[in-house]
Amino acid sequence: MPAQNKSPQLIHHQPSMGLPFEKELVVDLFAGGGGASTGIAQAYREPDVAVNHNPIALAVHRANHPQTAHYVADVFEVDPVNATRGQPVGILWASPDCRHHSKAKGAAPRDRKVRGLAWVVVRWAHATRPRLLFLENVEEFCDWGPIDDEGQPIKAEKGRTFRSFIAALSTGLAADHPDMPEILDSIGDFVPASDLVRGLGYNVEWRERIAANAGAPTIRKRLYLVARSDGKAIVWPEPAYHQKPSVKQQPWRSAAECIDWSNLGRSIFREKPMAVNTMRRVAKGCWRHVLTSAKPFIVPMRGTSESHTSTHGVHKALSTISAGGTHHALVQPVTAPFLTECANGSSQRNFDVQEPLRTQVAQVKGGHFAMVAASMVTLRKGSVGAAVTSPLGVVATSTGHHAVSAAFFEQANGGFYKGDGRSAFDPISTICQSGSNQRLVKAYLVKYYGNEKDGISLAEPIHTLPTKDRVALVEVVQVPDTLTREQMEGARRCAAFMREHLPEHFKEPAEMIMICGYVLVDITLRMLQPPELKAAQGFDKDYIIDRGLFVDPATGAEEWRPVSKTNQVRLIGNSVCPDEAEALVRANASDIIELYRGLAA
Repeated sequence: MPAQNKSPQLIHHQPSMGLPFEKELVVDLFAGGGGASTGIAQAYREPDVAVNHNPIALAVHRANHPQTAHYVADVFEVDPVNATRGQPVGILWASPDCRHHSKAKGAAPRDRKVRGLAWVVVRWAHATRPRLLFLENVEEFCDWGPIDDEGQPIKAEKGRTFRSFIAALSTGLAADHPDMPEILDSIGDFVPASDLVRGLGYNVEWRERIAANAGAPTIRKRLYLVARSDGKAIVWPEPAYHQKPSVKQQPWRSAAECIDWSNLGRSIFREKPMAVNTMRRVAKGCWRHVLTSAKPFIVPMRGTSESHTSTHGVHKALSTISAGGTHHALVQPVTAPFLTECANGSSQRNFDVQEPLRTQVAQVKGGHFAMVAASMVTLRKGSVGAAVTSPLGVVATSTGHHAVSAAFFEQANGGFYKGDGRSAFDPISTICQSGSNQRLVKAYLVKYYGNEKDGISLAEPIHTLPTKDRVALVEVVQVPDTLTREQMEGARRCAAFMREHLPEHFKEPAEMIMICGYVLVDITLRMLQPPELKAAQGFDKDYIIDRGLFVDPATGAEEWRPVSKTNQVRLIGNSVCPDEAEALVRANASDIIELYRGLAA
């Protein structure tokens, strides 16, 4: 299939003969939306050739990498020599389809053709002899092996085909190797069996890497393989960002910096109720990441300027606004968001927005991640709320745990807190009992050891005291009536929701959930949008993903067309994190990069 390139005899505007060493070609197989190409360009220069069977993917790729020659075709249909015009290749990047290797595939049958896509890399390595070869895939790629007649991997042969793949690239494999027929069937006549037996002579290494270590705000973990034909050592760059940084080290970037805080989504209290499992997951997330979190992430509901929001996890204090009339001064309404996962049905997780985004995948209808935001208002006159770097919880004497009784919270993670502007020795904040008025209810004790989960009456003898603080006093106090009717209705609704979906923590009815002076009045949920997912994957904000430059195969005319949200999410989920590609290419192609930059200067 011909390349869609205005100068078919030129690649990257260079003649096919007498090409300088420092202008060896850059090829991106399985190019997709352009994650690897973007990283390569950041480290070195734009790729010369991009191959992908999906016209939408290459339309987006063409929009961002207009200098590249694009082949919209099955990778096995593209002749490597014709595609490169016989010019030498310096860097070959390949990201074969990972669906039929990933554990996310579950028990569904595997497709032999899709599982064998990586063999095209051997074909290109044999035909173009690239100086550097990079391959990216899911970590289960190492388990690549034969499948049975039902399309299921044969457990006893796990990893056999992967080892054959490595042998073909390096030292060779036996002529009677059981994988030889499959290899020849996949590669066709382009690589003689004798060359597979001899091996292509590449030095090959592979490792699992986490994108957050390279600077992307996602913990996407992938297997990376690097092969060299020039005899030089393979280099694995050290982490630039760290999950637990020491002095002078950069911490992992957070998902929070990627989120559009002006869009909180819709209330979960809808005319058509959401699935019970979703509601349960939302309740659990609110419990863990908002109500009992030592450091919840707080965002003002009004205003999204840098003075009101957080940047790279550095929280800013909230300002007070006046409610007017005879009401108390109210702190600007705030939200305490977290993220919830909508894939992996057996293990749907919640996580803090201050963490990197979990791995985004392509094959999820409607999207993979949603943002849940607990909307809160304050009750106290003159309060500016707790500093957002401090806990929202209440005061206790125990350490290391949280406790709950009836339907209120008591935080016990270290000492007394004065975050809401009043003495830590005053009665603690809590959820009050149901009824038309807020009523004072009795105090009781709670302990953090043994099997006692329902509290200890003060009329009983105190239980055994261990050597560490493990017993706390819990009280309930009256709350001033400062909520509007609408807010009060929301507070009751939220309290009922938490009791219904988290009964292990909310054992009795309550009118409101109050945490450090804030009352929970609503919970919103929305899916993360493509611009947010794009940022989490490590793409620049200006990277084009919502439209593509399509080419008419008959006339060669170019036309801009929109790309649907579904396809945007799919392209992002299938993409390589640019930060990873940049780091690996920069570390291993330093000599080529230096020569190229010297020439450009």
